[in-house]
Amino acid sequence: MRSYKAQMLGVDVEVLEFDEGVETVERAARASGVPPDSIVKTLLVRAGDKYVVVLARGTVRVDMEALSSALGVQAAMAKAKEVREVLGVEPGAVTPLSERVKALKVIADPGLLQYERVLAGGGAVNKLIRVRVADLVNALQPTFLEVFR
Repeated sequence: MRSYKAQMLGVDVEVLEFDEGVETVERAARASGVPPDSIVKTLLVRAGDKYVVVLARGTVRVDMEALSSALGVQAAMAKAKEVREVLGVEPGAVTPLSERVKALKVIADPGLLQYERVLAGGGAVNKLIRVRVADLVNALQPTFLEVFR
């Protein structure tokens, strides 16, 4: 693993680059040595005729019924093709700190607030970023909703 400092959306991050893919929570936890709970999944969700991004701890699932109810429209996980078209990267390579994510409504898991720093996707299937939760919240201004189980 190699690590270096970078800025994404004006946020200071530490980029962790691996020789293998870290595109799933399990692989990211194993390669980085951090607990799955402190890894952030950045998920693209189709909500009615729009898209939203959901940030969730690695060990929780999005309750689509609760999310649909909270948003007032039917919500469903986006397909791989939609992730490529809307966010411009492969599924598993999505980073929360991108202009394309920032342009969408962002929903976040309130459980993320218990951490000072988390790992999230780094824009490639072999990269993660370590970022302060406060900086992530400041950059993305997410809406915190209790739609996770």
